[in-house]
Amino acid sequence: MKRMMWVLAVVVLAGHGNAWAQTKVAVVNVPAVSERYQKTADLEAKFEGVRRSLADQENSLRDRIERTQRSLEEELKPGTPEHADRSKQLAMLKAEHQWFVESESKRVEKDLAASLKLIFLDIRSTVREIAEERGIDIVLSADEVPTSDPDTPTQMRQQIVLQKVLYWNPSIDLTDSVVERLNSKYNAEKGKQANP
Repeated sequence: MKRMMWVLAVVVLAGHGNAWAQTKVAVVNVPAVSERYQKTADLEAKFEGVRRSLADQENSLRDRIERTQRSLEEELKPGTPEHADRSKQLAMLKAEHQWFVESESKRVEKDLAASLKLIFLDIRSTVREIAEERGIDIVLSADEVPTSDPDTPTQMRQQIVLQKVLYWNPSIDLTDSVVERLNSKYNAEKGKQANP
């Protein structure tokens, strides 16, 4: 009985070893894909435009505050009803400015985070497509340690800890294929939107 259990265990382990031997693995440099994905550049341009617009609006509010402050100091006599009204107006403008800066920056950051998540979901979906087409079982995220030297030992430790794959044969790297597929799909989608 013991011998039969031992033989069964060897057969089971050999079967698992065979499965491991047949497992196909690939890697993708996700930061490089994200950087080379045209949608990322388009979203960055869009958010840069939003940031410029918000900066213009903030500057306009700041100019109104400065004009109101100068008017209060130069044109109105303290203690008069006009001075009190202008002081209230200035306080309201300052509160509006603070609210605008806080709420709009939070909104932009939230929208940007949602967009980055969509980019990652696009990447993950395309990696899955290519892996299934090529019969790949596991795709690992592999990125290079940045070429610039970190400023502190802590930064270097963080870079090291973030490494998921220490070595890979370039023949199993799907990064270029993923970028090509993503950009092809994205440009086709942009073409459909431009020519409904």
